[in-house]
Parts: sequence; structure tokens; C-alpha cells
Amino acid sequence: MEVNGGAVMWADFRDGDLEIRLSNASEREYCEISISRKQMDDKADKESEEEGAAMINNIEVFTQDSIRIKNRIGTIYIDPFQMNESPNDADYILITHEHYDHYSPEDIDKVVGDNTILVIPESMSDKIGDVSEKMKQIVTVKPGMYYEADGLEFDTVAAYNIMKNYHPKSAEWVGYILRLNDKRIYIAGDTDATKEAKDVKCDIALVPIGGTFTMNAKQAAGLINDIRPDEAIPTHYGSIVGSPEDAEVFKENVKEPVKVEVKIKF
Repeated sequence: MEVNGGAVMWADFRDGDLEIRLSNASEREYCEISISRKQMDDKADKESEEEGAAMINNIEVFTQDSIRIKNRIGTIYIDPFQMNESPNDADYILITHEHYDHYSPEDIDKVVGDNTILVIPESMSDKIGDVSEKMKQIVTVKPGMYYEADGLEFDTVAAYNIMKNYHPKSAEWVGYILRLNDKRIYIAGDTDATKEAKDVKCDIALVPIGGTFTMNAKQAAGLINDIRPDEAIPTHYGSIVGSPEDAEVFKENVKEPVKVEVKIKF
């Protein structure tokens, strides 16, 4: 390619390398740059790992399925329950279903802020009561859909039992896939290893492992081995159902390269 004054530029792309050669013909000056594509890929992988680590560090799991995620778009709670403090800092509260350990008006009072958006299954619309008066906005959702609420993007996933009646599919209760920092974070809610759960594509998965009302630790590990996120976090054990030891059973049965992060403290 010829440009002003006879200066010529070349760009050679090679398999595995990017080579750029610049010359100024009038002054006979040359500059050669060779960048290894592997170096670029390694840098991208490192940046992705750092972003993933930062995201994991911003996820907290309290009792049961009570989760808080802090992110640049705001503070997100999922199913707040038995909160020890009253931070009243929620920008978003997402509810998976109506059971008392997931939809707790008492604990919503502890986290609701001045401009909180509440996201609930559509089937719960007639059950929210006075909570609605404290919200800036209420968004109702159905399974298998994409939503955007004031900057928060997410998908819903059906959450139900296969051979039990605690969480019927007909109730249209949900799990959520949050889209944060180019990561997909799956909060499964109370579910078994359903077809919908096995179809999830995510980077981080938070799944129930306590059994009785949901998957047990080995079943949850099997789901994680199917969907293969980068990292998995066990929830819904050690209090109402399951024992603290379930986390170790889960961890032992999750296959590499998936990393398991245990967040609940006893």
C-alpha cells in the first residue's frame, strides 16, 4: 500500500503470529513489530480469569438460598432470608418462588432501598401484599424468557421437581441467569436436574444441594458436570434441609476443571 511521500506499510498475518512492518521510504526508516498470537491469547485468558475472580468475590451466600451480588450496576439480592443485618441497600431483589424461606417480607424489609426493583414470578402477583408499596417498580416474569429491568439483564429458567410435588412445574417458578460483566451467573432456585437446567449455559452456577425439596449433593454435582461452568457454588443446605457436610460431598463429585467455591459459613 502506498501513501503520502512514498511511505509504504505492510501487515503480514501468520499462523500463530501477527507481524507488522512499517517503513518510511523517503527517510529509509523502518519499524518492525512482531506480536505472538499466543501472548495475546494468554493475556486475554488472564484478564478473563481476573474478571471471574472479581465476580466470585462479589457473590455472598447467607442462609439457604439467600444471595447478595455487588456489581457496578448495583446491589442484587436473591431470596433474602434470615438476614442478620439491615443494610437497606438493594437496587434489585429477585425472588425465585413463594415458599417462606425464599419469599420473606420480613427480610425484604431489611434489604429494600429507596429505589428498589422487585422481580417475582408472575404466578406470585397476588401474594406480594404490602411489599409492593416499598418498591420503585415490580417486574413479573415467566420461565424461559429474557428480561431487562433498569439496566439489569437476565434470563429466567424453569425451576421445579421431577418426581416430587414440592415445586410443581405448573407453578411457573424460576431460576435466573444474570448477565453481569460479560459473565452469565445462574441462580437455580429450588429445582431438580431438569431438562431446562441441563440446557443452561453459564460461567458461574449456584445450585441447591440439600436434598428433600431439591437435588441432593451428588445430583447437583451431576448437573454441574453436565453444564460445566467455570465455577460452582452450593446453596440450600445446612439449615432447614441438608447438613454442612453436603458441601464436601458436592465438591468431591464435581469434576475438573470446574472449581467449587463454598460460600455458606456455619
